[in-house]
Amino acid sequence: MSDLAKNNKTVTVKMLKEYLKDYPDKVVVEIYMEVLENFEDDELVPDIILSNLGISPHWFEKSN
Repeated sequence: MSDLAKNNKTVTVKMLKEYLKDYPDKVVVEIYMEVLENFEDDELVPDIILSNLGISPHWFEKSN
């Protein structure tokens, strides 16, 4: 899956799942949780998913 995460070198699927637990739009959460089922928890999140959610990999670095 590395071809799908060219800009994202740090955000894993597990990290995004945790982030989505508090995401305000539950419809978006439902959709992305279903999409993320196709990936292993330790895989990097594809760039397009982060982009569609309006977040960057750097956001996760700042929040830790």
